[in-house]
Amino acid sequence: MNVSLVKAAPQGEFAEISVLMSGWQTKFESLLSQNRPIKYDMYPMPQIPPEIYQRLMQKGYRDIVWEKDQWQHFLVPASN
Repeated sequence: MNVSLVKAAPQGEFAEISVLMSGWQTKFESLLSQNRPIKYDMYPMPQIPPEIYQRLMQKGYRDIVWEKDQWQHFLVPASN
């Protein structure tokens, strides 16, 4: 998956997911199946779980990381 470190958070409508939310993995999978842009707060998880990472790669998502807060990942589908 392509990863970019950016100085400003990307603009647009992102569905927000946090690993601290109950049921976050199910919601994440639902958003992936809809090819929705996702703002993913992965704190305190050190990396995206391998099964989710694999799905993101298969669907052609880009990972945009905000330099100011590297726990925030903006996952953008290839069609956007």
